[in-house]
Amino acid sequence: MATHDADAGTGGLDASIMFETERDENVGDAFNGTFGFTNNYYNIKASAADLLALSTVIAVGNCGGPKIPFRVGRVDATEAGPLGVPKPDQDVDTHIQIFAKAGFNTSDMITMVACGHTLGGVHGKDFPEITFNDTETNFVKFEGNNSFSNFDNTVVTEYLGGNPPNPLVTGKNETNNSDKRVFGADNNATMHSLSDPSVFQSSCQDILARMIDTVPSNVALTEPLDPILIKPYIQTFSLVNATHLTLTGRIRVRTDWDSYTDQSVHLTYNPRTAPAQNATLNTTIPTTRATFQGGTSSGIFGEVFAWHEFSATLPTSSSITGFTVTVTRGSTGESTTYDNAGSTNGYALDDTLLYQSAQSCRDVGTTTITAAVRKDFLARGAKVAVEMVNRVPRQGVYVPALEVEPWGAETVKEVGEWVIVQAKGELTMESLSTTFDVVAGEKRVEFQRTNVLGEECAAL
Repeated sequence: MATHDADAGTGGLDASIMFETERDENVGDAFNGTFGFTNNYYNIKASAADLLALSTVIAVGNCGGPKIPFRVGRVDATEAGPLGVPKPDQDVDTHIQIFAKAGFNTSDMITMVACGHTLGGVHGKDFPEITFNDTETNFVKFEGNNSFSNFDNTVVTEYLGGNPPNPLVTGKNETNNSDKRVFGADNNATMHSLSDPSVFQSSCQDILARMIDTVPSNVALTEPLDPILIKPYIQTFSLVNATHLTLTGRIRVRTDWDSYTDQSVHLTYNPRTAPAQNATLNTTIPTTRATFQGGTSSGIFGEVFAWHEFSATLPTSSSITGFTVTVTRGSTGESTTYDNAGSTNGYALDDTLLYQSAQSCRDVGTTTITAAVRKDFLARGAKVAVEMVNRVPRQGVYVPALEVEPWGAETVKEVGEWVIVQAKGELTMESLSTTFDVVAGEKRVEFQRTNVLGEECAAL
């Protein structure tokens, strides 16, 4: 946020910090430590900047704080931003100017610092001039009574009480008592307001949301994300042979602890082609409750999810264009059908382009990706390729660059109405766990993973 220039519309939460960790205004290894964790989730669809924002939401929520609205769409910077992170030895007028440049007034500044310093403290190894102890284990907390890991307003009430443990208020070196100067910048008016626990929580929710949504003016964020009631996950949609397709996956149902065991789920699919005259077609796909962790998972704000798994073999003669999901309460018989917010085909599927996961493989870095493309679509001149995401190390930067490399595909054989194609290439050690898209003209099977590939490609 400190790099943001509100008037110019530049900087903000764009992950430029990855290029700035050697600056004296960014002391310590906490930033690279964070990237070391978020890199596990960093990919072509999740920017480092979005992951930093999500880290804030999760950290605050897990420590008992408010639910901060989370939007996505942040774009990562490709170079360092300007200097300007507030430092503890600066005077309060400088801090006010820094926050004002980023679009925040004095009360915003006080609130943001108080909300940020309700957790954690100061590490002596990084700031011995503040703690006067440079040992690895020295850690002086902002709050007393073990409240430093709870998202509450103790940092406010202890400050107003006159003798807080906060080393940036009552430190031995007055020059570095930046919290003392910031908190008193409006004669304690904001701090007195934040002494009300409910005001503190709501104010922190607002200011932290504004903080993580501070982005360059050419970046458009989505509306806040919330878990939806029904979330299908397709694991396999591919050819078995010339006459049959396989469809496997899971359905995540948002529910509650009182009713998750009292529900059954089934899919009803729409065939692409009507069955032959006098032929019958069972379009119901049953599910079974997942067994891992009792078939449930939960979110940090009390959300409860039940998981249901399905596996079906479908005739290629009729195939499938999509499905609906029906959830039935066992105790009442009441059923609700979900059709993806009224979409024509419900949760749509397209057999024009199929990723053949069983026929794809990776032996160390040597990788083969196999797909099936309908003959009638190829006849229109569609080109088939794999867009492989390479994770490219950058010197002095903890976060790799992501570069998309196209792999051309070659025809292998025909199977029924489909042509089997393969793309082959080499992955570096850094890219053994990456993602790729299979592309044919305007058709696309997105975000497939290399780390689940077997060592041998199965025959088809």
